[in-house]
Amino acid sequence: MLLSADMGHCQVTIHTAPDGRHALLRDGKPYIAKGANWPTPETMDRFVKAGGNSIRTYANEIEWMLPLAKKNRLTVMAGLHIGRERQGFNYADPAAVDAQFEKLRATVRQYKNDPEILCWAIGNEPEMHAKNTVGLWKEVNRIARMIREEDPHHPVITVVAGFDEKKIRELLEHCPDLDALGVNWYGPADRWPDDLKKFGWTKPYFLTEFGPLGYWYYEGSGNPKPTVWGAPVEHTSTEKAALYAENWRNAVVARPGQSLGAYAFIWGPKQERTHTWFSMNLFIGERTALVDTMQTAWTGKPPKNPAPEILVWKPERLSGEFTSGENVRLDLRWKCNRPAKVSLDIRTESIAKQVGGDTEPDPTKLTDIIWKETADGIEVTAPKEPGNYRIFVQITTTDRAAATANFPIRVN
Repeated sequence: MLLSADMGHCQVTIHTAPDGRHALLRDGKPYIAKGANWPTPETMDRFVKAGGNSIRTYANEIEWMLPLAKKNRLTVMAGLHIGRERQGFNYADPAAVDAQFEKLRATVRQYKNDPEILCWAIGNEPEMHAKNTVGLWKEVNRIARMIREEDPHHPVITVVAGFDEKKIRELLEHCPDLDALGVNWYGPADRWPDDLKKFGWTKPYFLTEFGPLGYWYYEGSGNPKPTVWGAPVEHTSTEKAALYAENWRNAVVARPGQSLGAYAFIWGPKQERTHTWFSMNLFIGERTALVDTMQTAWTGKPPKNPAPEILVWKPERLSGEFTSGENVRLDLRWKCNRPAKVSLDIRTESIAKQVGGDTEPDPTKLTDIIWKETADGIEVTAPKEPGNYRIFVQITTTDRAAATANFPIRVN
């Protein structure tokens, strides 16, 4: 119900039935978040057409995302940035903690009456590489209590980078005022919802980030084995799309009463180890099969003109080691229901060590590459300068759909 004539905010609650099943209610009506992280203004129309209904912000971008949400009748999981120990914040410093607390209070007061607000999310993976997690969780709970006092009309969560039993036990002990938990998870989502229950978490969850297997997952988790020099091997966009669909089914569709919805990562482009690893829409605007997959999941209707599909992507030399100027051959086969073309570029291998999605520098893109299409795929001349590189292939249609694949190489 609408709370008052002069205040347009919506009442959002989590209803818990006697049997322990949970439901997210927006103005009294059941609501499942069909969401994505960080859609850009350029890709917002595509998100709406795909059937998305909710976007997630992390911090200050709420200022420009809220108007987009209003225009497109979307809800917003409003992220409240809190300091991270790995970036220098100290939860044992009362002055810093109190200053942060009051800043968050001002943000809540500023936006709490906005009808697009779905819930508040305190932090994003603040526990990564933190030593004082107890101090962190105690402060998260203090913030949650403050939000309840300032805005009793929206649920409050925090967002963690996966979990184990220790993390859940700490949250249960130190964060009793949370209404639900946000879980970022990049592996298969078939087992961890049961682990939440097993570890004692009886409240519901949002899957706040899901996507392809991360570069930190190695052999045994479904990822190919990394190279001998440690470069992770990325799946093709076609392979990634299958995991997006699987995780939506397993973490949302198969979990009524426990899941409140999910947010795909990441609708806009992002450089994280590569410029394609997590980008559902590419930097130059093309949509990938990851977008098509979510449209099918959210609407039940696949696009009439899907992104190209990669059937085979296999290097002739699995070791990935070549000499300067040597020919590198890769088997590439694909299909598309309309004309498409193949393009290729080579970039230096990322040397970034950032974690948790922190900003990292772009690798260098080579300008003088020699390559050609062959009967079996592509052939490219290895760079002259020794070093670690990555060969990127993109198959693009005229209506801005694309498939991506890449392979790391070392030039000796």
